[in-house]
Amino acid sequence: MSVLTIPKTIVHSSIKLARAPFDIVIGALGGSDSPADHLRDRADTLREQAEVEKREAEARQARVSEAAGEAAKEARRKAEQDKRKAEKRRQEREARAKKAEAAKKEKARQDAAKTKRAATKAEKATQLQKLEAKEESIEAKQEAAATEREAERLAKAAETAKQKRKDRNGAG
Repeated sequence: MSVLTIPKTIVHSSIKLARAPFDIVIGALGGSDSPADHLRDRADTLREQAEVEKREAEARQARVSEAAGEAAKEARRKAEQDKRKAEKRRQEREARAKKAEAAKKEKARQDAAKTKRAATKAEKATQLQKLEAKEESIEAKQEAAATEREAERLAKAAETAKQKRKDRNGAG
């Protein structure tokens, strides 16, 4: 709305109010207005109506602009809120993926440790079997040596007994 339309409207309304008593008296006395006066009055009325309509249109335009601004502001706020929600969902997805990856790595680490323990256990069992076999071999060697000594001792005893019999047979 223009700054000049307000004073114009006030002046025209004031003039109309000031002329109203005179127009009433002239109309009551039977005086007739000239067609030019009627046309001027009609033009003034139309001008005032046009100004009122213009002010109303400007007010409507201001309300519509304000409503559009509010709608745009609300849409920006909603878009920002949606963006924050999407970012939050993305971060949650990444956190879940990271957690799953960590769990997968932990499982792989545990499996590797289990496999290593099993390999170590198998290795120790093999070493134990080797030691037991060595022990059995040593025992067998000792037993063989003992048997051999026993056989030598018996062979000596048999030789000695044979010698004694010979001596007795030869002496006797």
